[in-house]
Amino acid sequence: MDRDKDDKSSNTGIAGGFAACVTRFICQPLDVLKIRFQLQVEPLSEDHMTSKYRTIVQSTRLVYQEEGLRAFWKGHNPAQVLSIIYGVSQFSSYEHCNALLRRFATFEEHHNVRNFMCGALSGTVATVITLPLDVVRTRLISQDRNRGYKNSVQGLRMIYMQEGIRGMYRGLSPSVLQIAPLTGGQFMFYNIFGSLFRKYFKSEATVKGEPLPAIELLICGGLAGICTKLMVYPLDLAKKRMQIQGFAKSRQTFGRHFVCGSMANCMYNIVKQEGFVGLYKGLHPALLKACFMSAFYFAIYDEMVLPRTIPGEGTRRPVSSAQYLSHTGRKAACLFPGFR
Repeated sequence: MDRDKDDKSSNTGIAGGFAACVTRFICQPLDVLKIRFQLQVEPLSEDHMTSKYRTIVQSTRLVYQEEGLRAFWKGHNPAQVLSIIYGVSQFSSYEHCNALLRRFATFEEHHNVRNFMCGALSGTVATVITLPLDVVRTRLISQDRNRGYKNSVQGLRMIYMQEGIRGMYRGLSPSVLQIAPLTGGQFMFYNIFGSLFRKYFKSEATVKGEPLPAIELLICGGLAGICTKLMVYPLDLAKKRMQIQGFAKSRQTFGRHFVCGSMANCMYNIVKQEGFVGLYKGLHPALLKACFMSAFYFAIYDEMVLPRTIPGEGTRRPVSSAQYLSHTGRKAACLFPGFR
């Protein structure tokens, strides 16, 4: 939430890391389905019986039958570390960037532009730091049973030994290209939906100047997540396809292996082999994940900010950032972990 420029909260990084940890655990099964859908070259349709994965229900049942319940948390350890590091670095860098830009009158007046720039920069920093963990997570989720890497530490070591630094940063270009519109757009969409709720869905709380109810904050976060995910989804799919290059021997039971070079070549091959609809493979579980992850992230982070003083009151008492926002009359700005 957007706070007064003189307010200095010391636990923004801790709040971001904790929120990332909780939301990652909840959404990991959807992430497994999303990544497997993204990497499948064959069509995702009930009409194509040769495809291993066809629908969310069928795929959930198949993963459970073949690999057991633990399969839905494959790659969870590197994903959890990734989320914590990503959350801490993004939230902390966002707050520092926000404080810096608010020294300038132009950015102080145009908060949407400020939020977009801070969100884009903080997301880019966090992405570069955590990309090697994203690569090994993708491979752990997509490898055959009893093939590939035993754990994330071994995976990182083998990637570095066999493929070098380049292997650890496969998919860097689409990752960086998507993060600015994804993270920056998320900040603005959350702000816009929050303003619309206050304007068109007036309740007793908003009339009295109190914060939006928790359910409305969750809805705003979920809608913001869906809108931004639709914008950049083809880049996310290209990133995943690039991350499994050179890993074909450990993926023998997942159908045809996709081969590509650069990001442009990757997207060209997807359209050529699978049509434009191929750029949106796995969209359904991705949207569900984006919606839940974004909504929970906002709610958890908002409740963890340090207590602060309500203007006009003589004493300091514990309030959430949402309450502070409501009393100061400032619009909402969101903090988002990225759709990793």
